[in-house]
Amino acid sequence: MRRILPLFVCFAALQVAPAAAQTAVTDLRGSGDPADALDAEDTADQAANSQSNPTQANVFALRRTLNAAAAETGSTGLGTNGRVTPIRPFSDRIAAVGRAVPVSGPGLDTSVFGGDTTFDAADGIRLGSFTLVPQVTFMTGYSDNTAQSADGTAGGLYRISPDISLTSGWSRHQFDASLRGTYTGYPENSDDNDASIFAAANLRLDVSEATQVTTGLAYTFTREEDGSAESASGTDNVHQLSGSLSATRSVGLLAATAALGADRSIYTADEGGTTNSDRDNTLYSASLRLDANTGSVIAPFVEGSLLLRRFEEACNDSLCENRDANGYELRGGVTIASGPKMNGEVGVGWRIEDIDDDRLDSLSGLVIDGSLVWSPSRLTSVTAGLGTSFEATDIDGASGSIIYSGDIRLAHAFSDRLVGETGVGYSYRTYEGISIEESTLTGFGGVTFALTQNVAITADYSHRRFDSSESGSDYSENAIEAGLRFRH
Repeated sequence: MRRILPLFVCFAALQVAPAAAQTAVTDLRGSGDPADALDAEDTADQAANSQSNPTQANVFALRRTLNAAAAETGSTGLGTNGRVTPIRPFSDRIAAVGRAVPVSGPGLDTSVFGGDTTFDAADGIRLGSFTLVPQVTFMTGYSDNTAQSADGTAGGLYRISPDISLTSGWSRHQFDASLRGTYTGYPENSDDNDASIFAAANLRLDVSEATQVTTGLAYTFTREEDGSAESASGTDNVHQLSGSLSATRSVGLLAATAALGADRSIYTADEGGTTNSDRDNTLYSASLRLDANTGSVIAPFVEGSLLLRRFEEACNDSLCENRDANGYELRGGVTIASGPKMNGEVGVGWRIEDIDDDRLDSLSGLVIDGSLVWSPSRLTSVTAGLGTSFEATDIDGASGSIIYSGDIRLAHAFSDRLVGETGVGYSYRTYEGISIEESTLTGFGGVTFALTQNVAITADYSHRRFDSSESGSDYSENAIEAGLRFRH
């Protein structure tokens, strides 16, 4: 894990570059006086209502304000069962909702509050037609369970979180890239040190006003939670590589999207640990989605996917079970595009992975997912997410696990310098073929105050409670942190 720390230090070094003066914007997210924003709300609502079906050029303009590479799908903002992951920024859900609206929809209104202070809003560094935004946060604090396990002990902590985003400024098309890392050190319990990395790049080509082609690549590095049933096998680290290619065509009252995807999961261990490479697998998918393209506030969609999961090793555990699987997923739902007030998507369906080994049951279950943004006022935003994930395993007799998760988060701007946020999340994990169930409850609250146009002070409290049907695995953790955020 120590080998990852120098990478983060390099990210932090970007902050040494001279910082140019930043200017506050005059819309919702940069208003110097919150009262002015509230007075302007009615005017903004009237403008939104008068343009319920904007031209395609306007849709492109709206979408360029969002970094699609940082978009959060489903419910991952407050973490899910089995992985040690940091809380994602509030704006990631908004980016996901902006991307979910169909190609000819009205898009997410740019006046929706992004959940961050605006006095220190980043101008970024211009690199030709691109804008690079570097940011790093240094935190220190205390946790009463540094290992996040049943036998964990209390101790101090420090956290380094670099964040770099790159966004194109093209009149058509869009390229977004995001690179984030988090390293958490526990000086008194160095064996509990954690790290995570998230990197993604998306390219959208606006072939015509009715046709888009989108491709994306992503990499994530996380550690498995000590209390999870998966960690009993000795695996510590999870690497995930994802690639996707999709094309969307809008014709009349219908928009069709065809997509191909591949997600590879690799499991490794720290030095001296027991690796489980027989868990390594790749999930291939091909899907077709149809959206109603009526321009109405609520529009239905249907989606079907074919799935192939292939493992690197023929024998995946001590019983030599062949876990290769073929399957499908069917899903339907609605997209919501209600101007600046509410936007998002909610879907429900069924998924099945039929495993080749007759000794294992099919991994099947209900699929529920969605992302919503509600803006009750120009100074308040509420986001909600639902997610379902199907995870492979090599536990004897188990076909895999299904994780259902959901969260709701609220952010409010008391002024352009001071923002508060709170949220709660819950996830439930069940295994097919064996009697193991795990649940995680997460609570979060924090405030951020902009000291200057480049520096903000931030503080937060988090609570995590993990319950498992396996005896001796339950634990809880309370952590409080404070620090400084630097950005340009």
